[in-house]
Amino acid sequence: MKVNNRHRITLRVTLVGSVVNCLLAGLQISCGLLGKSQALLADGLHTLSDLSTDFIVLYAAKRAAKEADADHPYGHGRIETLASLLLGAILAAVGIGIGLRGFESIINPQQGDPEAITILFAFIAIVAKEGLYRYTLRAARSVHSNLLESNAWHHRSDALSAIVVVIGISAQVLGVPHMDALAAIIVGAMIILMGFRLCRNALNELIDTGLDFSLVDNVRAAMQADASVVSIHNLRTRSMGGQGYIDAHLVVDSDLTVSEAHYIAHKIEARVKKQFPKIIDVQIHIDPLDDAIKDSVLAALPERDVIEADLRQAWEGIPEASRVDQIKLHYLDKLVEIDLILPVSMCRPAQEIGIGNLRSSAANLDYVGKVNIYYVD
Repeated sequence: MKVNNRHRITLRVTLVGSVVNCLLAGLQISCGLLGKSQALLADGLHTLSDLSTDFIVLYAAKRAAKEADADHPYGHGRIETLASLLLGAILAAVGIGIGLRGFESIINPQQGDPEAITILFAFIAIVAKEGLYRYTLRAARSVHSNLLESNAWHHRSDALSAIVVVIGISAQVLGVPHMDALAAIIVGAMIILMGFRLCRNALNELIDTGLDFSLVDNVRAAMQADASVVSIHNLRTRSMGGQGYIDAHLVVDSDLTVSEAHYIAHKIEARVKKQFPKIIDVQIHIDPLDDAIKDSVLAALPERDVIEADLRQAWEGIPEASRVDQIKLHYLDKLVEIDLILPVSMCRPAQEIGIGNLRSSAANLDYVGKVNIYYVD
């Protein structure tokens, strides 16, 4: 999904949440004060804190939507991650404050039982928050945004805390002492746990924790399904702002041309992105041989400059050597395979002995395996 469209959806969803939170917070706080309910007042303050987190989401989404630049070649997705971390910290702080206020109310009760009407407003909060949760989560999953999903679960925690508020107020109205304050403490504990969960997820992303194992297995299977892929190794994944990034090494037939191998890489990249919308970046490294033997290959086989110098020395006195248009090298497991490209005019019986000398002289080098002769116009 394009960055601008992702930002537009995030903006719309967050603004809707802000309006609902503003209206709901006003109702909860005023009714909590008038109806003498510690739990409803605590829930209202929690809802009011949601407005500050909505502003954080809006700011982070706008900044994260910026395209990659020279200073940020991988884009600005980490801003969403940092905002999620801040969101979790704010939630935990709010939860601690609410819990402490509830304990204080139990130790030093200063008001009477809450009014029954406060139960109605707690029910309104349940409906409003559950609606926001479903609306925001659906949008978060459509654009693969951890930040929006964090805000969605924030709404769900609000709905659950409102249920606790209803139970607490109802119990105290029926004559069970301290239940309103106890409900406020439970609400605080739930908010703290939600904050810790958001912080943990954000920290996992900041230290480049890999994507879900099942998703990675499915991506590997999709890559392996291509007939050109011999094997896959060094498959690494990470997340940034809720979107997936993948690096992979694909082993292909060593006889493929560079352009065909490049085509295969682009084909697999497009397939992965289409099949798994959460993945927005796929970096593929093509290997004509397994990286497990690369050290031995580098140690045993010389580079092109050395090979060309050895060939010139081996071909001294062979006139046909001056007619070689191109030398192609194939670095295999333990030997180098050489392709000699000659003009088609040399494909004549009179040149057979000289060309045979080219092939045999090259093949006598210790590190050379097969020598192929090709003619081109």
